[in-house]
Amino acid sequence: MEQVYKAIKNCCGCAKCEAVCPANAITMQFKGGHYYPVINKDLCIDCKKCAKECNFTLNNNSMPLFAYAVKHNEKIRMQSSSGGAFTALSDYILKNGGRVYGADFDNNMHLCHTLADTPQKRDRMRGTKYIQSDMTGVYKQIRADLKANLPVLFVGTPCQVNAVKSYVGENKDLYTADLICHGVPSPEVWEKYIEYIEKKFGKRVKFFSFRNKDIAWRSYSGRITFSDNSVLSNSDLSNAYIELFRYDLTLRECCTSCPFTSLSRVGDITLGDFWGIENVLPEIDDNKGVSAVFVNTEKGAKLFEAVKGNLECFKVSNEQIAKRQPNLSRPSVPSIKAEAFKSDITTLSFERVLKKYTRVGFKRRIIDFIKRILHK
Repeated sequence: MEQVYKAIKNCCGCAKCEAVCPANAITMQFKGGHYYPVINKDLCIDCKKCAKECNFTLNNNSMPLFAYAVKHNEKIRMQSSSGGAFTALSDYILKNGGRVYGADFDNNMHLCHTLADTPQKRDRMRGTKYIQSDMTGVYKQIRADLKANLPVLFVGTPCQVNAVKSYVGENKDLYTADLICHGVPSPEVWEKYIEYIEKKFGKRVKFFSFRNKDIAWRSYSGRITFSDNSVLSNSDLSNAYIELFRYDLTLRECCTSCPFTSLSRVGDITLGDFWGIENVLPEIDDNKGVSAVFVNTEKGAKLFEAVKGNLECFKVSNEQIAKRQPNLSRPSVPSIKAEAFKSDITTLSFERVLKKYTRVGFKRRIIDFIKRILHK
């Protein structure tokens, strides 16, 4: 095999091809800032299994069974991106001797999908992380857990959930939760950002919160925790990477034609932010987070029913959630500056890139100031 995918827009970087290769000939490597499979021709046996198993396609036309606005207690919500629904679901799995698979940073701030078998490990998976996670090794771990009859909850982007389900096949012990996904930004840009921050401040980054609830739920505010436990929060520098994501400068190419951006969901449950809750149920909005939850399958309904007692749940319509979640009806559109950004990130210093495209630079601050004046 020369290449797994037919066109670059058909590859979502899920790494399923790496897992199914019987010759271990595939590794995920950076290309244009994103993970893509690379075939070692010396190891490849030309079985074409990777291409046959590649399935960046939604094979589901059913709508969610139920939709809810969900709130956990305030302590949990303040540690979560939205309403804490993930914590309730994962608590149930852990209490029943199972394992939870979600995204967490390793010691080098590399985002990986990993397993948690304790609440402490699970807690690090809380919170939205605007980076594509590395799925290397996860598929075989999940299969081994299921063979041992352990309940498993896998949480990830819809394309990741789709890949895990197709790899494992139908299994009563596998529960999946897909995220309402805007698209995945470049993990290579993330690594450049962390390298820049560490060099500038002369200390290692230990953790990064993309949605700092100390400011407000609705604010996209970065909080950097360094190895000496000092913190940089809600500054132009701590918010810079989030700006690159929100301006759609670093989206993976497949995300702009994503087949999973609809109300037909691939997971047993779907999780996201309930944007617009102040218009739907203003009496429950305290700006500390409300989860939007779709219950999509009978298996998902049983899991959700088991945890409802630990949550405040309010039944809503699909449309009330979708109204402020555009990625439930269409893919994200890349910025008109995306191509220029791709060129600049390879030729300019990272500091110059931040000054050109984010509020780290004077020009961006002036533009934002003018916009605020015009909108008054």
